[in-house]
Amino acid sequence: MKNKNVCFVIVTYKSNKEMLHRLMAAIREYRAIVVDNTENNIGYGGAANQGMKQAFDAGAEWVIVCNQDVRMSKAGIAHFCAMAQKCAPGIVGPEAGTLDPKRWTTVLASRPGLVPDDMLLYISGSLIALHKDVWLSTGGFFEPYFMYYEDADLCERARQRGFSVRQIPIEGFRHGVPDSSNSVGRQSGDDRLSKEYYLARNHLLFVRRLAPLSVKIHELLRLPKSIAEHQATGNTDAIRGISDFAVGRFGKQR
Repeated sequence: MKNKNVCFVIVTYKSNKEMLHRLMAAIREYRAIVVDNTENNIGYGGAANQGMKQAFDAGAEWVIVCNQDVRMSKAGIAHFCAMAQKCAPGIVGPEAGTLDPKRWTTVLASRPGLVPDDMLLYISGSLIALHKDVWLSTGGFFEPYFMYYEDADLCERARQRGFSVRQIPIEGFRHGVPDSSNSVGRQSGDDRLSKEYYLARNHLLFVRRLAPLSVKIHELLRLPKSIAEHQATGNTDAIRGISDFAVGRFGKQR
């Protein structure tokens, strides 16, 4: 009998069948929805939102969104799900990060382990669990990001609405395993080549949407320096990202 309170949403792109089969076997005690971005790539957040709506409409209390290129033990999943269901409505996950206080760039923990509570500001979208109340309050991921920063944006909006953001480790959890030749959602296909584009553009979008006024002013005044730094390293993708932010061009890179 599958657990009706928890549902997994797996976002795929050019799916590695062996990897997906391994993940599905590990979570077989729970309902799972696979959203495939291969034919019409609407971004990680857009695909995740489709799956979450379906899961919550079907009665789930918690929905766990993840990439297909994650590994975790069956026991680790069971412990994580049990712990999540004991938490107050909020957001939980195994990988956590903080924000640079001056620039509000995301800083994901560089090694496994717990991030101190006073520094924990977001849960990585590689595996992120939302309570239904968070979904109803926030509407899920902000889709114009397409990929990168959508997880930090969602967590910040949830925190501003009074929800908790908490790290819960998962035994054996790994993201971006070596045999993931077709990673999903965040870096997949041609999108891998444009990582710097999305990071540069979406950082500015994140700051504009949610950062304190002091951070907004800092980033505006720093913009010429940021462009010069990218020019010095030949990072044309990042420069294009900044340009597209300036003209309001979001979603998938064109």
